Amino acid sequence: MAEYAKLLEACPSQEWRTIIALTRIGGLRCPSELKQLRWSDINWQEKRFVVRSPKTEHHEGQDQRTVPLFPELRVELEKHFSPDSEFVIQGLQGTSWVLYGLFQKIADKAGLGTIVSPFINMRRSRSNEVLRKHGSQLESLWIGHSEKVMEEHYFDLEDEDFLKAVGG
Repeated sequence: MAEYAKLLEACPSQEWRTIIALTRIGGLRCPSELKQLRWSDINWQEKRFVVRSPKTEHHEGQDQRTVPLFPELRVELEKHFSPDSEFVIQGLQGTSWVLYGLFQKIADKAGLGTIVSPFINMRRSRSNEVLRKHGSQLESLWIGHSEKVMEEHYFDLEDEDFLKAVGG
């Protein structure tokens, strides 16, 4: 989360802060799920939003998922909200959505250096946080993959797991 804060601080615009928040806090796939997210998908009152998932839409009932509007994410979305725009990330509509180079400039400005696969790694970090706080079933529902995929590709053992196991 310390790196997340540095990235936000280094962003050149609120749209970029929102891209990073949606990936790191919302757990969205970038760019496929970000590209489709509309303001109408966000239910501010019920504190949740719908994510359309091109990657999993071929599985029955997995064309979309509902994700909590986590407080850290809500802050960035509220700052970015534009009633005149259809899409949350409006500025990139009609472009190639090649974001790595732009992201790397933000990471450099934040003093983080080169980050390999940044969007996958931010999503992975969020997956682990949600897993530890809410369990594997909710992690799979909110991040948008099966528990098997989570175990094989997302879960990372951390020092705190060992400390917790030994009562430290």
